[in-house]
Amino acid sequence: MKRWKRKGIIISIIVVIVFSLFMYFKFSIKKETVKLSDTIEEKLAKILEVATVKYNYTNVVTYKDNMKVSGLNVPFTNKSFIIKYSGYIKAGVDLNGIETQVIDPKTVKIILDKPKVFDNVIMEEDVYVYDERDSVFNKLSFNDLYDVLVEEKKSMEEEVIEKGLLNDAEKNAKDVLMSLLESMGFENIEIVFR
Repeated sequence: MKRWKRKGIIISIIVVIVFSLFMYFKFSIKKETVKLSDTIEEKLAKILEVATVKYNYTNVVTYKDNMKVSGLNVPFTNKSFIIKYSGYIKAGVDLNGIETQVIDPKTVKIILDKPKVFDNVIMEEDVYVYDERDSVFNKLSFNDLYDVLVEEKKSMEEEVIEKGLLNDAEKNAKDVLMSLLESMGFENIEIVFR
């Protein structure tokens, strides 16, 4: 019997505590008004960088070098290799500098920085060196391979930018933002890149 009394008292105490907490929170909740533009910036700022384009590539490069004296090749100083490598370039929009202007509940203007390249990566596990040749007087070194890859990385980035990678990144960023803003109830959306 004492056991049941003790359980009854504990249950009663728990019910009183829960009821007291409920009443406290019910009357102490404050109403807060949040500006819609702040909400948009908050949702977009959580992403920070939106990579909207990824360009994958695989290339083969032939490297040849020999020592020269007065513009003439010195015999027995040839070195060469063929290298195959893969990589990717990611581009998108940095949302740190985003500006939002809510004109009315259905109209919004978003101002963003122009897209840029975020990553330019050559995957080391996909680098293969073939047909290595060197001479006693002109040895192949790791720096030869490294210099070729660094140069290739730069030229690939220039090439894909020339082909319109950043334009694609801008278009895809617009599509993503339009979709997000339409889901928030906006009908008239203007997105401007500065």
